[in-house]
Amino acid sequence: MPLFDLHCDTLTRSLYPPYEGAGETLDNPQFQLALGKVPAGTKWVQCFAVFVPDEFRGGDAASFFDRWADSFHRQAAAHGSRLAACRTFPEMEQAVAGGKCAALLTVEGGAALAGRLERVQALYETGVRMMTLTWNGENELASGHDTQKGFTSFGREAVAEMERLGMVVDVSHLNDRGVEELLGFAGRPFAASHSNARAVCGHRRNLPDAFLREMVRRECLIGLTYAQPFLSEDGRGNMDDLYRHICHLLDLGAERCIALGSDYDGASIHPALDSVEKSLGIQAYLTARGIPEHTAEDIMFGNAWRFFQAFSW
Repeated sequence: MPLFDLHCDTLTRSLYPPYEGAGETLDNPQFQLALGKVPAGTKWVQCFAVFVPDEFRGGDAASFFDRWADSFHRQAAAHGSRLAACRTFPEMEQAVAGGKCAALLTVEGGAALAGRLERVQALYETGVRMMTLTWNGENELASGHDTQKGFTSFGREAVAEMERLGMVVDVSHLNDRGVEELLGFAGRPFAASHSNARAVCGHRRNLPDAFLREMVRRECLIGLTYAQPFLSEDGRGNMDDLYRHICHLLDLGAERCIALGSDYDGASIHPALDSVEKSLGIQAYLTARGIPEHTAEDIMFGNAWRFFQAFSW
């Protein structure tokens, strides 16, 4: 089965209990996502985020990102027989055709720019192809869902530069004011790498229908997360709840926009979904519940594949 996953925190998982100091992060069998857990030859694209915590700002945030981007490239080289770090769409095609994981470097937290516009180009040259603008708090670009402010002038400039280069703007964690403002000035389709539907689960990290409808109209990408608090109100979200979010988005006309954004190694996930190889079972589950085969495969892979292809790196 194919799999295109828009978000995981696996790269920086060794920063947090109980895995502090673990040198290996891309193939640690104790993690939710590990290369060795996916059958060889799986048609797989994985976005690996450098998660920049809110306590880092300015030069500290830039140094943090640089260190973990280096770790990503070192580990990718060490696992070159199974994974390829991709900077262009043709490289993604080559990796998938060769039976490797096509790995994309992303960022969770625009503080990695340290408030400097030239850093957008620097991150792009490092291989970053998508950036979540905020985490939960406020940074130099905008405000996350725990805060109330909108975009800064620098944030608007950074989005314009991202769009110029072809770096995908990611609105997961951005607060409602920020998303509304972005809808007013964004020039290209954007993504929500790991967000669900607020109408199904009322957590403020999820997106309200008004935003989802507009994202569908603009041919944006909506990556549904397996994180339990964002799947169900009781915080015990499971596969059935993921299906409910998918059905709701289908009702909104999002057949060509729905994707997956697991949040592996960054969230509490139900045992039915809590390791990367279990993601491969989502397609069979969806078809068993009556989702057409072609729609299920688009959710698993096709929609995200076409979205990134359109950026023409």
